[in-house]
Amino acid sequence: MSRINNKLQAYISRWIPTRILICLMMFTCCWTSYMCRLQMPILAVPMIKALPSEDVSGACVSDAERHRRSLLISEPVDFLQEYTLIRRLSFHESKSIEVEGGGERIRRQTDEIVEKPIRPSNFELFNGLPFDWSPQIRGQLIAAYSYGVVPGSFIGGLISLRWGPRRAILWSSILAASICLISPLIAQIHWSALLIARIIVGITGGVTFPACHTLVAKWAPPNERARFVWSLLGGTFGTIFTYPMVAAIADYINWESAWYIPSLLMFVWIIFWALLTYDSPMEHPGISEEEKEYILNAQAGIVKMQKPTLKQTPLKMIFTSIPFLSLVVCHFGNLFLLYFYQNSLMLYMSKALGFHLTKSGAAAGLPWAGRMLFGFFFCWAGDTIKKKEIISITNLRKIATVFSHLLPGIFLILVGYAECSLFLANVFLFLALGFNGAASIANLSNNQDISPNFAGFLYGIMNAVGSTAGMIIPVLVEEIAGKYGNPIDRWQILFWIGAAVCIFSMIIFLVGGSGEIQKWNEIEQDGDVEEPRAEGSRT
Repeated sequence: MSRINNKLQAYISRWIPTRILICLMMFTCCWTSYMCRLQMPILAVPMIKALPSEDVSGACVSDAERHRRSLLISEPVDFLQEYTLIRRLSFHESKSIEVEGGGERIRRQTDEIVEKPIRPSNFELFNGLPFDWSPQIRGQLIAAYSYGVVPGSFIGGLISLRWGPRRAILWSSILAASICLISPLIAQIHWSALLIARIIVGITGGVTFPACHTLVAKWAPPNERARFVWSLLGGTFGTIFTYPMVAAIADYINWESAWYIPSLLMFVWIIFWALLTYDSPMEHPGISEEEKEYILNAQAGIVKMQKPTLKQTPLKMIFTSIPFLSLVVCHFGNLFLLYFYQNSLMLYMSKALGFHLTKSGAAAGLPWAGRMLFGFFFCWAGDTIKKKEIISITNLRKIATVFSHLLPGIFLILVGYAECSLFLANVFLFLALGFNGAASIANLSNNQDISPNFAGFLYGIMNAVGSTAGMIIPVLVEEIAGKYGNPIDRWQILFWIGAAVCIFSMIIFLVGGSGEIQKWNEIEQDGDVEEPRAEGSRT
């Protein structure tokens, strides 16, 4: 089997550079990770029964639509009276009326009234009925992923050092896909069982990005590093793809199938990851000698090919480094913005504004295309500026935060005042997330600057702290807006809070950030370890 795999790798390397293939695999890795991350925030809408205030208070819902939705939550009523009123509102004029919403279906006919279906206590799949859970439970289920990401990010940094990023991602992905696949069954046990399952999925998601940053450090020549980091925006593509896909499956089939289909797709991807990905050029069996030498020469004197142990990791220096601590704050602000969009935008579109689930899914996914598109431009510009040495790396990273933090913060505020204009809201969201693509040459690259040898470990710490935003935001949303029925003015408060956090974190980085390699980047040797070096290498 190993011999067959080596031949496959050699054949592929003839047609595509191996480092480009590694970029592609990291891109798809982040994509599948985000599918697992976003399922709960999207499916929280159809799989949890809405409160009466949530069903009818959408600010952008017409009177006819608002009355139609009120039928779903009312007590049994005089059907003739309701039917006459519906005709007056020019809604349905057929003999029978089918009413759909909140994951429930009622068919009322002139000769009978059918009671609303209730989810049975025994296990039953594919019925598409919602759970009778409170908004507080909904907030906890959405936040649960972040409860796992926080320790998972730190664990990811450690196991990437110990066992390598390839195996770290392989086994964590298998676990995540398995849990997501059986989540509809887990939900029927109890909501707390689903909460625990989402925490475990969060732990696996926390492993992904520190492991990918370790791969970037091992595979990226310095002048191509920003483009490698751009491949981590595969998570952004995952968002673009996941929002409309999951929302459409939930709408047109049922919410349970929206768990199954992405999970099965992830298992297919896992096979390709196992076959095509390796930890470094030194370990890859199919890479050409020419490409291997090119990577090693470019990295000589900067990146060590050995895997440092925890004992060799300068923990004290890392945790007292002002440039690194400033980067941690900057990264928190960036993730606060992203988690706000990922965890709350679907609720805002469907509950505060009253847009239909499928329409909300498409609208929520579109701005992420802007982040990916702008991110590619920023990465190209960053690599060009770095190669031509137009400005220092420190100034490059700091200027980038103006685009990645300040402008998105301003546009986030404007989203709250766009109100019922879906077009205007999408323009502001597109620009907010588009400019945030500059994070790929700001906080997402800075750990590679200050310590390429420990880049994955540093990112694990950054992501552990930054991901606490995902724990805070769902609870914040439910407390400020959810329990009041999601009025737009309460959401405007949330948009101001998100913008303030994002901009303040940028100011901290402008003061304390750095793009220079830190002295603690060097790995203390336990013994004589020979490093690959070629003539003309950088010292």
